[in-house]
Amino acid sequence: MSAPKIDLMKTSVQNGVAVISYDIPPANTLSKASNKALIESFKWALSDSAVKVIVLTGEGKFFSTGLNLSDVPAQGPVLPDDHIELLREMHQIWINAEKVTIAAVNGPAVGYGTSSIALFDLVYSVPDSFFFTPFVKVGLCAEACASVTFRNSMGRQKASALILGGERFTPQELENAGLITKILPKEGFMDEVLKIAKRIAEQPAGALRDNKNLLMAPLRQELLDANERECEMLRQRGKTDEPRKAIEQFAKEQAAKKKKAKL
Repeated sequence: MSAPKIDLMKTSVQNGVAVISYDIPPANTLSKASNKALIESFKWALSDSAVKVIVLTGEGKFFSTGLNLSDVPAQGPVLPDDHIELLREMHQIWINAEKVTIAAVNGPAVGYGTSSIALFDLVYSVPDSFFFTPFVKVGLCAEACASVTFRNSMGRQKASALILGGERFTPQELENAGLITKILPKEGFMDEVLKIAKRIAEQPAGALRDNKNLLMAPLRQELLDANERECEMLRQRGKTDEPRKAIEQFAKEQAAKKKKAKL
């Protein structure tokens, strides 16, 4: 089966490896439309019997800078219920996936760009990326099961630094903490990731599936429960005044930083 054409994503498949790339210039910011496209892309890759490994990466200089703040509705909840349902579905797909998933972080990862990678089996990063999750700063809450995956990978204190403190982390710090599998050279980054993915894809499909299921067996229900809690909290918080005010302030601060950088 050939790779489908999906708006906002680039898809390809070769040697048992499907590559799904955010293709949302200039910074791969995410919206309801891109979440629909991401779900469609993963459903394709998971249903194609020729695919054993799925790689998610980003086109351009960024992996993903998370939620597009300009996409927030002018009235009502900042995250409508149908958007939250898309997030819930995407996370369920990742949690239940029986194929090997790899996050290839080709550049900065902000918000969802950071939280989502913890649901992948393997995470590789370029040396000059950076990671932070401004959940509290924008008045929302952890997403993509980060309230569990960060703690499980890094311990409560590092998880709190990311979620509560909004601290910015380097790839080296997250590799040491256990969230990143390995940092690879920037030059030839995707070639190296695909070499790893191809080597995995050459292994017996049944053995890959069964061993992944063994690794995930103690975790799946915990992650599914976290997904439900976080989505419900997103729904509750999105209906308060706090997120809208916080997002407006955050957007002003980011615009001021960009203006200062141009001087």
